[in-house]
Amino acid sequence: MHRYTTLAVVCAGFSLAAVPGFAANQPIGVAMSEGTILVNDAQTPGNTTVFDGSTLQTQKSASQVRLKDGAQVRFESDSRGKLFRDHMDLQQGTAKIEDYSAVANGLSVRAEGKSSASVTMKGKVVEVAALTGDVHVFNAAGMNVANLLPGRALDLLPQEAGASSPSTLTGCAVRTGNNSFLTDESSNVTAELRGQNVRAGRRVQITGSLVPNATPDSPATQVLNVTSVKNVGGACKAGAAAAAGAGAAAAGAGAAAAGVGAGTAVGVSTGVVVGVSVAAVAGAAVGAAYGAGAFGSSSVTGTSPQPPTP
Repeated sequence: MHRYTTLAVVCAGFSLAAVPGFAANQPIGVAMSEGTILVNDAQTPGNTTVFDGSTLQTQKSASQVRLKDGAQVRFESDSRGKLFRDHMDLQQGTAKIEDYSAVANGLSVRAEGKSSASVTMKGKVVEVAALTGDVHVFNAAGMNVANLLPGRALDLLPQEAGASSPSTLTGCAVRTGNNSFLTDESSNVTAELRGQNVRAGRRVQITGSLVPNATPDSPATQVLNVTSVKNVGGACKAGAAAAAGAGAAAAGAGAAAAGVGAGTAVGVSTGVVVGVSVAAVAGAAVGAAYGAGAFGSSSVTGTSPQPPTP
């Protein structure tokens, strides 16, 4: 009799594991709030366990989520998003992420390791600010469309589905060997330039179309066929060419972060990078102190519980 009972329990365990969606209901962390929040549209006061696929919505108070792998998310007031183990889907308001990813309006914002970012939905525009470390943004096709250094913020507007516009980048053209490169001042994305001969050492605005399936040489993350070149004034600052040729850091999925820093930028420029309009946020200064305080313990009340163990 005991043998049959044990067998039934084992079989029941296999049956639960085979139920579709069962794994999705595993706990992934803990949400802590100063006030009432909505979890899957149900009011939940104080602290609560968050499961894979849970939708969290704040009202007048912020809520901080600590995930089991050490990643963190802070929903500001009047914000809403769906949480998963490896990313969140932001649907409304503002979320700050650390060692985590956020998807907003088709754009994937990645703040890996010690990096942290603020992501805000402003209608169809997504504002991304790098709080600490480097933050990288990818479009729905997985193309790198922005690389933010700490303290920088961008407004990003993806084009409508099916729409197609040429890319417009502004920066200092450089030449390495037989290749020409340009790092856009706003997005900090580097493109390899083909087609027209672009004069190196000058600040220009280039317009071109993405070359499908082309493999760019480092440090570029895309190849553009240049259709027009416009001089926009001024010689490149000393060292810009060396910086552009020297460095590209990996930005997930094999993409690279551009090596030209904010020091080469001149003013506030706008452009289009692979179907995403990019505009630097004028006057944005997201300091390191602000970034460090984004996930401070002062944002929640009471003792912070540890994430549940499976």
